[in-house]
Amino acid sequence: MPKKINRLKTLIELSGTLKNYRLKTAANILSGIAFEAFTILSAGICAYMAAVALQGGLNEGNRRLLWILAGSIAGFGVFRYLEGLLSHDVAFHILVDYRVKMYNAFEKICPDILLNSKSGQLSVTLMNDVEILEWFFGHTAGSIVATFVVVMGILGFLTWLHPMLLLVMLISIAVIFTIPFIFKNAADTQGLLNRYKLGDANSVTLEGLNGVKEILALNYKDRYIQKSSAFMEELTQAQVDYTRRQGKEGGLLIAAAGFAAVAINLTAVVLVIEGKLSLEWFAVVGTTIWLAFNPILSLCDKARSFGIIFASASRVFEILHSNPIIDDSGQELSINGIEPSIDFENVCFCYKKGDNNAVSEVSFHIAPGEMVAFVGHSGAGKTTCTNLLMRLWDVDKGAIKIGGHDIRSLSLHTIHSMTSAVLQDVYMFNMSIMENIRLGNPNAADDEVIAAAKQAQAHDFILAFEDGYDTIAGERGTQLSGGQRQRIAIARALLTDSPILIFDEAVSNLDTQSEREIQNTLRTLAKSRTVVMVAHRLSTIAMADRVIVFENGRVMQTGTHHDLLKEEGCYKKLISSQL
Repeated sequence: MPKKINRLKTLIELSGTLKNYRLKTAANILSGIAFEAFTILSAGICAYMAAVALQGGLNEGNRRLLWILAGSIAGFGVFRYLEGLLSHDVAFHILVDYRVKMYNAFEKICPDILLNSKSGQLSVTLMNDVEILEWFFGHTAGSIVATFVVVMGILGFLTWLHPMLLLVMLISIAVIFTIPFIFKNAADTQGLLNRYKLGDANSVTLEGLNGVKEILALNYKDRYIQKSSAFMEELTQAQVDYTRRQGKEGGLLIAAAGFAAVAINLTAVVLVIEGKLSLEWFAVVGTTIWLAFNPILSLCDKARSFGIIFASASRVFEILHSNPIIDDSGQELSINGIEPSIDFENVCFCYKKGDNNAVSEVSFHIAPGEMVAFVGHSGAGKTTCTNLLMRLWDVDKGAIKIGGHDIRSLSLHTIHSMTSAVLQDVYMFNMSIMENIRLGNPNAADDEVIAAAKQAQAHDFILAFEDGYDTIAGERGTQLSGGQRQRIAIARALLTDSPILIFDEAVSNLDTQSEREIQNTLRTLAKSRTVVMVAHRLSTIAMADRVIVFENGRVMQTGTHHDLLKEEGCYKKLISSQL
């Protein structure tokens, strides 16, 4: 959790976002100034006319003030509407910009950020923290400038009436603006704590939603509720502390403004007694000074929430300013000119500094059109090698080459066009099965999608649904079984027509018959594509042209299934344990 918020730096960066909406922001500020001015002017005219009337009636010139008052009241309504409309129009468009930028930044630092952050913290930042920025852009940014201009106008008016009124007003403003400054550090600390406690509470809630089956199956309900309640209590306490500080700050602001208004009124009384201020202008001062403090109090009231606003902004900027874990400065090449061969040359990699290497000194060659199985116990380094091949991370030492090109010299778009993966944990989007498969190739025609589904042995079960290919898969594919999701994922990968296919336990959830059918498909595909399989099932391993055996992050053996069975080593022991 960040220790300190740099308000000035954060304010400058937030304000810089407004440059893309200069005209609307300027119009919003002018509308805010006009709204406050017409509010004070309307009250001032009424007070002036009342004082004049008490002293002998209105003359023709004073009666003209009625028309000015009518115009002022109309302006008050019009500019109040425009201020609210323009400020929120700008704010909501900026939130869209931030969400797009956040996703782009998140994509560049993923999957590394998923290893080091809780999902609840990330979801709060991606959605809730960005939403809170609306407070700044919709209610604060324009108010700061408008309040400054209105205050300067008020000071000019009081100077014109009498310098003593100016002096009392300056002292009052200084006292009022000192109050938020006194509470600044507490607001920032409590604001950050609120955001992180909300993230923790969100994490435990998501944990309960995602693991509800395990909670019920293991009779963990009561203990989970206790755990959830503890996190919620911490969040509640943080929110109560924040609100308590806001209440103290708000009370002091109101009291300070009240005493300031009384002080200015008393000063005006003294000036009237001394003959230095006319009665009608005393009435104007006495009436409008309360309204004059409204924009100041409104800005200070918003400042009470700066702790949350700047805390949210700092969390957003933390992601936006994170350095991408992959330098995407490589060449954009046509995949038609790249041979689908794979070379690992003395590759070393660890996920976190200080940890042991996930893979060490890994070297092997996979020829174009070859089907290779990665085999080994869990944690041996198989999936890490496929992740490095797709360049989800960069190697710490050594090199990975596709078609003789170091993948670090290729753009990520080129690499991802060359490779397509089917993972064990398949993610399905909440849309039709047709569109879930079409993710592999957005421009594919329906016939091409159906052909890919047939190759993946998914066509028959899809047609068994009432809506066929238009069946909604459900969030995370909840409407489908594990085997059905895997076959759709295989169809999705086949539709990409990538020259390198990666299967990470892609048939683990299939029954024997479906597995055999998929294997026949893979044998056909392997004639035109390079296929890399992370496999545990003997039937899948045996169909590979070659087997690469991993143990403790190293390549221990390489050869065909039958040749390796003849050797004494970890592969023979691994296979024997399945028999």
